[in-house]
Amino acid sequence: MIGMLEAVNGCIKEEVRMDVISNNLANASVIGFKRDRISFQNMLIGADGGSTDTTSGTTDTTGTTDTTGTETDLSLLKIQTDLSDGPEQATGNTLDLAINGKGFFKIQTPEGVRYTRKGNFMTDAQGYLMTQNGNPVLGKGGPVSVSGKDIVVDRSGKVLVDRSEVGELDLVDVAQPESLVKEGSGLFSLGENNEEVPLPAESVVRQGYVEGSNVDVPRAMVAMIRSLRAFQSYQKAIQIIDGLNATATSQVSQVG
Repeated sequence: MIGMLEAVNGCIKEEVRMDVISNNLANASVIGFKRDRISFQNMLIGADGGSTDTTSGTTDTTGTTDTTGTETDLSLLKIQTDLSDGPEQATGNTLDLAINGKGFFKIQTPEGVRYTRKGNFMTDAQGYLMTQNGNPVLGKGGPVSVSGKDIVVDRSGKVLVDRSEVGELDLVDVAQPESLVKEGSGLFSLGENNEEVPLPAESVVRQGYVEGSNVDVPRAMVAMIRSLRAFQSYQKAIQIIDGLNATATSQVSQVG
């Protein structure tokens, strides 16, 4: 019974892993996309079947599997976002911005302030800097107007239009990046017990660039194949255990 339960849990875990990898691959070309990965907690069962020792670990799209001989507690399995930098891509578009280093652009949405690394901005009819979804990009004094011909954003985020400073992007970092909640369209909310902190001095803005997805497509493809094979192995184990149980039941009925 324990073997069957472990095999079923293994199938569920690999199914979740496959969903995560598939979503990462589907967004591999999306500007500013941050890949997801699975975190889990292993319950190491003592040989005497008594007390347990608990260790935690994280697996990403490389397809790393649980340690042999451990049982995964599915109630502790969750999805985490990898916030590592994606590659910078030159576009030459003056409204395309990338943050080199840690930090986020602040965006005003109907649900409140959100945070993003997706810097392929545009302007609305009034000349305000906006996301592709029509949400204002925030400066230190509110939405930033870039109405003019010559738009320059310097390394610190200061915005100049026709050589006159019109504002400064409100660039921030967060105290607990792991607490950020992904909301789609490249946006994050702070999550619980989190707060803004100043942008690190080494972080700079690059105009005419965007940050690409941090999905490593070849590694993700390899991980998908490994996950599929692991799922098939768990399925085979379930079939074998089920067959053994059927045989044992049959033999007991014959003895009776």
